[in-house]
Amino acid sequence: MKILVALVTILSIHACTMFEKEERLLSEHKKTNGEIIKLYYVGLGATTKDVLQIRKSDNAKPLWVDDKYNCLNSSMLINDNTLQIVVSDTGYYNNNKMDTLIINVK
Repeated sequence: MKILVALVTILSIHACTMFEKEERLLSEHKKTNGEIIKLYYVGLGATTKDVLQIRKSDNAKPLWVDDKYNCLNSSMLINDNTLQIVVSDTGYYNNNKMDTLIINVK
């Protein structure tokens, strides 16, 4: 037990992660004010579900996160406040049905 506590403490001190984070930029849209809206696929490792995230370029905090989908089919900035995305889940048990989502990116 002492060895386990020591190992966890050492890993915490060195800020090591057990699983590597995979992050891929899927789309990027520029607003008229120059701000950039980015949509990412984020794989967080074996213990959590993969997610899609929408973030502003100047902010690390996501505007929108969803773990129901893993595939971006298309995206379009409708106006400076609205992003339309078409997403689906390519999982084995899913029927690959596409959903269209409207997201406020103010």
